[in-house]
Amino acid sequence: MTPPTAHGRGASTPRQAPVQTARPLRVPRRAAGACCVVALLLGLSVVPGVAAQSATVIRNAQVVDGTGRPPMPAADIVIQGSRIVALSATGSGQAPPDARVLDASGKTVIPGIINLRGLAGLVRSPERTAAPFSRTEIARQLRIYASYGVTTTTTLGPPAADLTDFRSTVEAGSTPPVARTLTPLRILTSPNSGTHENPLVQRLFQSVGSPGEARRAVDLLAREGADYIEFREGRRGPAESRDPLVPQAIISQAKQHELRIVVHARDLQSAAAFVRDGANVVASSVSDKPVPDKFIEDLLVHGVVYAPALSTDSIRFEFGDRPAWLDDRYLRRSLQPGITGLLRGPVSVRQALDPDRALKMLRFNTARRNLRRLAGAGVRIGLASGSGFPGTFEGFSEYREAVLMNRAGMSAADVIRAFSQGSATALGISDERGTLRPGQTADLVILNANPLDNIHNLRELHAVFVRGRLASL
Repeated sequence: MTPPTAHGRGASTPRQAPVQTARPLRVPRRAAGACCVVALLLGLSVVPGVAAQSATVIRNAQVVDGTGRPPMPAADIVIQGSRIVALSATGSGQAPPDARVLDASGKTVIPGIINLRGLAGLVRSPERTAAPFSRTEIARQLRIYASYGVTTTTTLGPPAADLTDFRSTVEAGSTPPVARTLTPLRILTSPNSGTHENPLVQRLFQSVGSPGEARRAVDLLAREGADYIEFREGRRGPAESRDPLVPQAIISQAKQHELRIVVHARDLQSAAAFVRDGANVVASSVSDKPVPDKFIEDLLVHGVVYAPALSTDSIRFEFGDRPAWLDDRYLRRSLQPGITGLLRGPVSVRQALDPDRALKMLRFNTARRNLRRLAGAGVRIGLASGSGFPGTFEGFSEYREAVLMNRAGMSAADVIRAFSQGSATALGISDERGTLRPGQTADLVILNANPLDNIHNLRELHAVFVRGRLASL
């Protein structure tokens, strides 16, 4: 994939500033500089991430609200604290007297990207000395997410990180703006899931071998504060040999705790069974065969969100061709040192010589066709990039997932709806975020170009707001 060249809760109360004369902002070029330029023009203190208690008005923008409705060609968005308090046609509403005004003429505002499947804090580079899953590393990677317009992602809760404490500081506005997180803490798996080649990642999975063990595992996760339950079916052995009582117990027990259940299954038989058993989200591609009408009907009847994770499927084979996008400058800030060399070297050779490579490519194409059919039938779609795991890139992988979804046959408008309202619905947070409307959290992205014209314009970032605060680009 070679995209076109890019153009370019309780925070302290800062001193109020007079209303600013509306004028276009310069295109931000660097992290601190970008935030400072925007802050100055909005009348904010030149400190990245400081929230204003007085209102901010984004004026005269095209607004794609994430619901799938046609865009508003010229609209004003009023942000007060962390919330959107008004959205109306430009000139039809009254701006608060103390508002900071941002002229967004010629720009497009979309909801922030919500990623259903991610991991923050894993150190993937042999050249980085940072401790994996340390508070510092988690914060660094969540800042990168936000700089790509990803305002919410999911992550796992490794024992080495006090994730609950860190998340509370983020929500309180005590840190510069970073992507917000939800977590299942650990992924439950069937016994035949095998061992992940990275031992740090393997610690994040918990194998359960019986229905009783499954129920106890869900009870423990609920007590520890999991936001939802995640289950991954084992890949070894035919689907017919897998014990259906284990996922049934997990799904049933999750519902007892009023927790949503996200499942992963690449084969149709398992995915269909999980949907019938009551799963809320399928966060993987069905890729072994074309999806039948009955599966589509079950997804629609039960309101299941389908998030295909195409980018996760593609990285199982595409490094064997040393893809040109590894040189994309938009990828650079997401790269850990030495990763490109690994991907172009040993990873590329291993994938090129993989005897199952052709099969993986065939299944990827089946996954794309299935997505096109499901989306066309009206199934609710979400975005699950798998970023943060080996071979992926926080922020950039969400962009790639959006592009792959578009190439599979979804319109740009449908892709935006998928990574906003679709993902928020999947995680059970749609009352609070995922669309641009009064009452929602002000998680939004201002783009210099219209993504409805070209999905690659998602990379034309002008500004990112997380809970009403400017994030560094």
